[in-house]
Amino acid sequence: MIIRRYLVKETLKTQGAILFILLLIFFSQKLIRILSSAIDGSIPHELIMPLLVLGVSNMADLILPLSLFLGVLVTFGRLYSDSEMVAMHACGVKKNLTYQVVLFLCILTCILTALNSLWFGPWSSAKQDQLLANAKINPSLAGLLAGQFQQTPDGNSVIYIGNVDNNNLENVFIAQINPKTNQRPSIVIANKGKTGHDDEGNQIITLEKANRYEGTAQLKDFRISNFHNYLGIIKPKVLSTNEDTDKTDVQQLGLFELANTNTPKATAEFYWRITLIISVPLMAFLVIPLSVSNPRQGRLAQVLPALLLYLVYFLSASSIKANAGKSRLDPELWFYILNLGYFVLALILNCWDNLFMRKLRLKYTAS
Repeated sequence: MIIRRYLVKETLKTQGAILFILLLIFFSQKLIRILSSAIDGSIPHELIMPLLVLGVSNMADLILPLSLFLGVLVTFGRLYSDSEMVAMHACGVKKNLTYQVVLFLCILTCILTALNSLWFGPWSSAKQDQLLANAKINPSLAGLLAGQFQQTPDGNSVIYIGNVDNNNLENVFIAQINPKTNQRPSIVIANKGKTGHDDEGNQIITLEKANRYEGTAQLKDFRISNFHNYLGIIKPKVLSTNEDTDKTDVQQLGLFELANTNTPKATAEFYWRITLIISVPLMAFLVIPLSVSNPRQGRLAQVLPALLLYLVYFLSASSIKANAGKSRLDPELWFYILNLGYFVLALILNCWDNLFMRKLRLKYTAS
């Protein structure tokens, strides 16, 4: 049907534009945080783009339902304000057509939301943690930053490099503050050096014409050594695995794993993901009657109450998730109450203007 295709096309265009704008806003915020961490030396610059791409999953959790919600609200509101929807109804187009269009868009959005919540979200969260952990424990990934004092992964030495050009180093300062066995604290200074890696993943620092000063100020016993090539090895730390389910990151678990994990955080995360999927059709059908307006009201007359209902829904869901993760309330009960309450509200709003409700209101008003 031409009108059905027209409504789907207009709503999809609006939803796509809103989705692009929202993603751009959240993407910019994420980029600022990642760039700040890269400037501070917390993460290497090679991980900026991977972390940005993997962070799209967290943005999409709330953006996908919101894009459909605003897409239906703005598109249908414009059609009512321009009297297009009134003309359609006058030509015999039934109101059920709008529900068919919204149902089709809900199915598409639900598929994307389900894929993101059940598969891409846990995978991207695990991948982000893996990249960040490797960047912190493995200096071969984190790299050496110029003009900053950096501590080695074992915490025994501090390194300062004046300038870094690819694998070439200039003005290198290494202080061994916690030497092993009976060795005394030492300082190594060199004008030039270079970095490399061995087969075991260790980072090798080779200094040219290095001077080493060994001793303490209390004993006043120093040993000065000159080296043509001074070789230093920085070994990465080994991650310790913890099998305790209470400390498992629930964001990295699948839906079935969450259902079988008997912890407050896992239970809260399970019902939160279910709510994200349910929210797509629930909020889409809720906004259909809220988008009805007349030309005198303007196109955006119903935007404020609709956005208020949307914010209350997701803020309440976020609050339930946070408190349920701390064992302060039962997530199953409260998520059911929230979703059932909004379902009843959507049912009332959609049935408010049908023939039966008009007769009922007229009878009540006459009596």
